[in-house]
Amino acid sequence: MAVKSISTRAQICGRGERCHGGHSAVEQSSYISRTTMHSEYDGQTYYPKYSEDLVYTAVMLPGNAPEEYKDPGKLWNAVETYETGAKAQLARTYRVELPNEWNYELATKVMRDYVQRNFVDKGMCAQFAIHDSENRKTGQRNLHCHILLTMRSLDAQGHWMAKQRKEYLKDENGERIPLMDKKTGQQKTDKQHRKQWKCVTIPTNDWSSKENAKRWRKDLADTINAVNQRIGMTEDFWEHRSFKEQGLEIVPQIHLGEKASAMERAGVQTIRGDINREIIANNAVIQMARAAYEQAKENLRVISAIPASAVKAIKSEILDMIREAAKRNHERLKLPIIKGKFLRLMSDRASLQNKSQMEDFVRKMGWTSFAEMKSFKHEQEQKYSAISTQRLDMQKRAVYLQSLLDAYREYEPYIKFHKEQWAVTGWARKKYERQHISELAFYDAHRSHIKGMITEANKKITPRTWRQELAAVQASLDRTQKPYAELVTNLSAVEVLEYNRDDLNRMLANESRQKKQIAARVQNRREEAL
Repeated sequence: MAVKSISTRAQICGRGERCHGGHSAVEQSSYISRTTMHSEYDGQTYYPKYSEDLVYTAVMLPGNAPEEYKDPGKLWNAVETYETGAKAQLARTYRVELPNEWNYELATKVMRDYVQRNFVDKGMCAQFAIHDSENRKTGQRNLHCHILLTMRSLDAQGHWMAKQRKEYLKDENGERIPLMDKKTGQQKTDKQHRKQWKCVTIPTNDWSSKENAKRWRKDLADTINAVNQRIGMTEDFWEHRSFKEQGLEIVPQIHLGEKASAMERAGVQTIRGDINREIIANNAVIQMARAAYEQAKENLRVISAIPASAVKAIKSEILDMIREAAKRNHERLKLPIIKGKFLRLMSDRASLQNKSQMEDFVRKMGWTSFAEMKSFKHEQEQKYSAISTQRLDMQKRAVYLQSLLDAYREYEPYIKFHKEQWAVTGWARKKYERQHISELAFYDAHRSHIKGMITEANKKITPRTWRQELAAVQASLDRTQKPYAELVTNLSAVEVLEYNRDDLNRMLANESRQKKQIAARVQNRREEAL
């Protein structure tokens, strides 16, 4: 196992020169979200330099934030407007590295959870954006995430609070201590002749603590390692600082609490209950990603292992396009990151940029024209629609059965108290009930909770049947995994080929237009010379 040191970078976005030359929070938001944004503070409109590397972006807010702040333009303009100082610190930026082998869906789920736990739950407004950039020289992909965070807390009404407050120092009698002028021996006064007192400045939140950056970095490394372990990616171990192995679970369920538990048992869904249900679903997605990762690697190995002697010599307009497009992009193909519906599900996206592997793929398919590829795509999309619907139903059923079994594990220890209660009669039963009142109450509560979870009409608690059905569902998912992964791989390759065809046509049209313009200028000069 290789040890990989995680790469993170935290900086302050502010107007002063000390804040890396001075930046606008709106400008930073425009940069990471790859959208055009207008700043009300400085009147500038910021245009993104890139757009094709954006995978996902979202704003996440604490419960007391105004609903309108879900719009990043309104959020960061509100921050800019409230900060009036010429050297004001506006926001905190945090850039983190992610495993290139993760598909986009998994990266989005993990980072949404990470941002919620580390920032939003602490009261910060956060915008995060996942990018998948490429080193133009080496072709190495770089999946990473930008996080933009507010620095002021919000009060219960959603208004910005002060970053810090003054606290006057007091003597042993509880009186404020005057601030003395050493030269005159008198108490200092300000320009309005008000007396000055000794005081200390106390931050209203602990977000600027240096320890936070260490905690965020450690939590990120632990999270990546936990996710990688669960999907079988054990080639690298990500370290935040040392070689000490971490074993943190990616998404632990939260404690419901007495009121929420009572409401859930009564059949009333709560916010905390919804969070746990979402966590269960996310965990299922992560578990499914393990098999998808292994199958995707196998599919790409099969494609790349086709011997040259077995390749049929065919003339194909698709092969011509691959060579011409790669010639204009450092012998690699480009990736349609934003438009790639199936590419988002791929782990090894860099292989789809490999000229030789994509040529082998086209030869394996035997395509000679884009019309043949389009027909193949239509057929594969129909198969994908059918199998993905089937798998989604099975995944939902698996999550449901697993949640019942998890609830039963909490219920099972109290079953014996119920049996012992009814094994005796008369005063002995009453005595037993008094001695075990809490255990019997837990039995009733857990039983009622499970009954409320069961969607079947008979409401029977049958853990053995649930385990058997869950095993059958998982076996069905395993059987459909290989054809599902093959469909995703094939359709991702088609997306890359179609994107590069359209991009090449655009470049050729531009080159043709430029040649005509040059020829026209040359002709005009000749005519002027005559």
